Amino acid sequence: MLDRIIDALKKKSAPRPSAPVTPEVKRLAAAALMVEAARRDEDFAADERATITRIVGENFNLNSDDATTLVALAEQRQRLPYGESIFTRTIAESFTVDERKDVVRMLWEVALADGQLHRVEAAMIERLTKEIGLDVTASDTARKAVEAKRG
Repeated sequence: MLDRIIDALKKKSAPRPSAPVTPEVKRLAAAALMVEAARRDEDFAADERATITRIVGENFNLNSDDATTLVALAEQRQRLPYGESIFTRTIAESFTVDERKDVVRMLWEVALADGQLHRVEAAMIERLTKEIGLDVTASDTARKAVEAKRG
């Protein structure tokens, strides 16, 4: 299944008329970036995995098993020679502005899940925000929303 998704992403990056990206590929792209954000502080613990699973379940209307499978696929992506750029490009080219803002919010949820914001996590989110075509205001707004929700 992962090979099929990776093939779809590779084909998407080839110059040709815009082909629609499946919801599965979109979900994997977002989940893979969340896993990347969680791993930035070099401490990808079970609570962060559980947070990502909860976030993808809630945001993509997935049941527990499907959310767990999606996160496992996203983790496998980390072991492949494909960089985060393929997923970043998928988000930039295939997500609406509101969907991209949602991804940034989800990234902040992951980064703040352990109660500490590491400099490398914040830098990654700021860079990704720009790479997916949003400005720093969108990132700041998303971060403040997550912080307010956390209390």
